[in-house]
Amino acid sequence: MTAPALRYVQRIVDELAARIISGELAQGVRVPSAAELVDTYNLASTQALWIWRQLKRRRLIRLDPAVGLVVGNPGEEWTSFYSVRMEERIIVVSDHLAARIRDGEIAVHERVGTQRELRARYLVSDEVADVAKCRLEYQGWAYSIPYRGTFAAPCEDWPIHRLISANASGRRGNHLAEHRRPDVSRVLA
Repeated sequence: MTAPALRYVQRIVDELAARIISGELAQGVRVPSAAELVDTYNLASTQALWIWRQLKRRRLIRLDPAVGLVVGNPGEEWTSFYSVRMEERIIVVSDHLAARIRDGEIAVHERVGTQRELRARYLVSDEVADVAKCRLEYQGWAYSIPYRGTFAAPCEDWPIHRLISANASGRRGNHLAEHRRPDVSRVLA
């Protein structure tokens, strides 16, 4: 996708997400089909599928075997269909990456890691690495850019309860101050 197309499609994702969160699209209501998205927004079918994928990653829609894709409850924790052992690995990897982001080992706007890097570092499958990155994104520790990767989110996007617990445990918050502004020297170099 070109940059303007990506911005347009991302705007549609944000619009649908806002409608779901506000309750305009109620829980259990069928999500617009790919054909409906194509007709309504003048998209390619691949872009419609990308919209579904982004809404799934945000845990706003779910698959109902009887109906198809329907609006899920954004407030509920997502139920895992992974095995217990796989779920534990996902949690361990995502929590470790979140700790590295919080501690400044992974700088703001720096790539969290590729599938290959995470697979080698944590000795997990591609699926575990991918879901761990999705979990980081869902929790607010990271954001993703299609075809570019997953990157550490700015500290103002981090879950506030994590910051409070880190400061309450006696850690100084000085490591957060350096992440308030992006490092422009990397962009200019």
